[in-house]
Amino acid sequence: MIKHNKGVRDFFKNDYPKLYLLSGSQIPTDINLKDKSRMVYYWNVLAVTWLTINKLENTPQHPYKTIIVEHCINHVTINDIVNTYKHSGSWGTNRKNEALKKFAEIFKQEQIKNKVYPLLEFE
Repeated sequence: MIKHNKGVRDFFKNDYPKLYLLSGSQIPTDINLKDKSRMVYYWNVLAVTWLTINKLENTPQHPYKTIIVEHCINHVTINDIVNTYKHSGSWGTNRKNEALKKFAEIFKQEQIKNKVYPLLEFE
């Protein structure tokens, strides 16, 4: 299901929905390092995803958390998000790219910190 060297966009488009379904449509709040099964690894990746999302900046200048949750998970268009902040379309595209980059950086740090191996890496 999860392949290394995939982009963050692909992760949210293809892998995140599957992880969410495998979790029983629950967001895990803890990491299990005792069980080495594949299912627990997926559960841990989903937990790291939400640890990462909750560490993202969410200010009017850098609404990274809003963009990831609303656009990547809830499928709200960038234009609808941009209208909330009263900016132009290019502002939204730039913030989206920044949010995806920041997500990838923090995600890797959280995987290492929480010892969720093998590391899921984005291009």
